[in-house]
Amino acid sequence: MLFDSPIRVLSADGDRAIFRAVQRAVSPAVVDSAATLAAARRALDGDAYDCLVLGAAFPDGDGVALLREVRATDDDLPVVFLATDDADHAVTELVDLGIDAYLDRAAVLRRAERDGGDDGDNGDDSGGDGTDAPADAPSDDALGSRVRRLACEHHKARVAIDAFDRGATPAGASWFIEDALDALDDVFYVYDREGKLVSWNERLTELTGMSAAELTGMSADAFFHEADRPAVKRAVEEVIRTGTTVVEARLPTDDGALLFQLTGRRLSGPDGELVGFCGVGRDITTRRQHEERLARQNERLGEFARVLSHDLRNPLSVAIGFLDLERQVNDSENLERVATSLTRIDDIVTDVLTAARRGTTVIEFTPVSVEAVARRAWDTVETGDAALVVESSATVHADPGRLQRLFENLFRNSVEHGSAGGRSSPLTVRVTASPSEGTVAVEDDGSGIAAADVARVFERGFTTSAEGTGFGLDIVRSLAEAHGWTVSLGSASTGGARFEFDGVEFADEDHRCPASAAGKRGLDDS
Repeated sequence: MLFDSPIRVLSADGDRAIFRAVQRAVSPAVVDSAATLAAARRALDGDAYDCLVLGAAFPDGDGVALLREVRATDDDLPVVFLATDDADHAVTELVDLGIDAYLDRAAVLRRAERDGGDDGDNGDDSGGDGTDAPADAPSDDALGSRVRRLACEHHKARVAIDAFDRGATPAGASWFIEDALDALDDVFYVYDREGKLVSWNERLTELTGMSAAELTGMSADAFFHEADRPAVKRAVEEVIRTGTTVVEARLPTDDGALLFQLTGRRLSGPDGELVGFCGVGRDITTRRQHEERLARQNERLGEFARVLSHDLRNPLSVAIGFLDLERQVNDSENLERVATSLTRIDDIVTDVLTAARRGTTVIEFTPVSVEAVARRAWDTVETGDAALVVESSATVHADPGRLQRLFENLFRNSVEHGSAGGRSSPLTVRVTASPSEGTVAVEDDGSGIAAADVARVFERGFTTSAEGTGFGLDIVRSLAEAHGWTVSLGSASTGGARFEFDGVEFADEDHRCPASAAGKRGLDDS
């Protein structure tokens, strides 16, 4: 990589062997040496460094004292600390001061002498004899590898910040692109005109476990399951011929086969000649499994709905019809109880059908008056002496029929539960809307919902009433999610229940639907 300024490292230890080891590790970077605390302070005051290799002891003080001073002015400078046996007491403080690596100085010296020898001016009293390092020595060039990585990363950030502060782009800033591509969860690839791999990001290396030498020159189809290779070959031909392509293929990995969606886009040179193609490979294994699972669930729900519609509802209708005929000539209290039970069964079937079919319906969004839909819904529900108050003339983007059903279920819930407990005054149900907050709310002044039940009210089949089916509020939640809204339950200022819908999109004055709400959306399949 090329930079306007070199990488700079300060070896503040005083030992020539360590200084040479740092030089070898980061060559051709600039490495300065400081044998005293005073020299290290002068160096740090005068130059911007990308890494500090810090010894524990100096003739005029200790390394921890210098580190305290460094951290008082620079929180980001990477520090590799070379510890001696008598520095163990400072470990806790070193961690608090944010060192990036903690290495055994004696082991580092043994490795440095082994790799580079010494010039007789190292002052080393570690007793190194040129033999192999003992078991406690770093297992590779620990000092070099850490200094290389820390200095390079810090330099990247320093150059970028300096350049951006000047409103410029650093020279050789290809590392911006390289690092960005390596950070992707997706695979990025570039093929030449012959269909051979010439460039890729780290994700491909991670997935395949192949080296750069192995990956270079591979054809696109060679990575994938044998049965999918013909489709990948056709996709390569298509991108060369038409300029774009999309194909799916299974990639064998150590974690099993992963399904990838592969895109391709033709690359052309300055004069328009074909130079190859590039693209992105996205792991869609989880998404496809989810889609297949939903498809199976919808199929089962469809079959369930057919059973309810025909196998159960038809004989139920026959039973209700004959019961009505019998009650016309010979009514009794027992027959009335039978009629109540059959009506109850019919209500359950209706609610279950609604729940079963909601995952296959598509909603058409149009501007809808909150007040108009709320009043239509109120007129279809048995509300007794309860009163409806609508405090909004707002228009929202919604499906009119579905929004009406949502209100119907909420109104029914308020009347059935809010009126319990021997009220002395009629129940009031209130509908409000807040365009500024994107919310619509329905609340009542009833007895509210017990705290123990709040977390379960939207569960399918949950009810606190002997007459309830447990589907009403589950349907409310599903209808809200179908619109892209979220519903929450709280307490009204009057003590009753308050259902608030967040994420509601309100219409402009001319009732034009914003782009985010226009068109169609599918209902939640969960």
